[in-house]
Amino acid sequence: MKIPCSALAGVVLLAVTSGLSCAEELHLNFALLHNPVWATADNLRDPSVLKTPEGYHLFYSRLAGKTWASPGSWTVAEALTQDFVHFEGDHDVSAKGYASPGDVVFWHGRYLLPYQTYPSTPTQLCFSESPDLHAWSAPKAFLPEARTLPWNTLQRVIDPTLIVEGDTLHCYFIGSTNVTDAAGKTLRANLLGHAITHDPKLEHWEILTPDAPLLGVSASAPDGVENIMIFRTGKDWTMIYSEGLVNQHLALAVSSDLRAWQPQGPLELPRQKWMARKYGAPFVWREGGQWVMILMGEDAVGKTTFGLLTSPDGKHWTLLPE
Repeated sequence: MKIPCSALAGVVLLAVTSGLSCAEELHLNFALLHNPVWATADNLRDPSVLKTPEGYHLFYSRLAGKTWASPGSWTVAEALTQDFVHFEGDHDVSAKGYASPGDVVFWHGRYLLPYQTYPSTPTQLCFSESPDLHAWSAPKAFLPEARTLPWNTLQRVIDPTLIVEGDTLHCYFIGSTNVTDAAGKTLRANLLGHAITHDPKLEHWEILTPDAPLLGVSASAPDGVENIMIFRTGKDWTMIYSEGLVNQHLALAVSSDLRAWQPQGPLELPRQKWMARKYGAPFVWREGGQWVMILMGEDAVGKTTFGLLTSPDGKHWTLLPE
């Protein structure tokens, strides 16, 4: 079995037990790349990357066709690439009616891939497990108590993100409520929750946000946050997330302990054509001496594709040329 020698989402260092050594790991040639790095006939959303010696496993939400409200339009899918030029083995990992894959982590002897039911209600957090990153189990529901938190008034739970911290598994998730904007209009707002477990089966959780969310409505995000990504930067943790729903953009927060977060404000990016309408759902990993982000962008006609950015510190980002 091949286990990544790079950090899983910047969190856990694992050894390679077979295949290429860490010194022989793949490295991207950015001079060959331009944005968007991947576009297909489908709408590509919610990317998540796991780098292994055999390549970059790219998990994503596949929206086939334009019928957003139909469960039959949605699957969690995966492709493998060694260079972000050629993509192989593009296939569905889940049955229809699932979306939004989060960080793949190695936990108690197997890989976990978190995602959610979508768009049928009520939504539910799920995970699949795999011994080898190739054969994935059927979805298993987890953390159902997140749906009934007092601040999650719409009883909606989406966008799971897993972080391994020693013998603790963190799950960040999104709940929803209705808010009234300055014009008196009712909006759905997304709010960030947090739970932890020490249970290998993910059946018993402690919710750390029972009475209020970690992040939510603000002046720059009147309809809240979603699609968070957390990675270690020096002594602290950095969170990059989608801020706002209608006017979506990226924002930053930092933490020393994964529990208390200090928002740092929006992360401003220049617009390229593939992200002209909006952008979000960031995912970050370490590549040599820098950070790499894959980002979902929506163009002027509503097509969603993926592009790449680089950063020396996880806070200041440069888009690859278009």
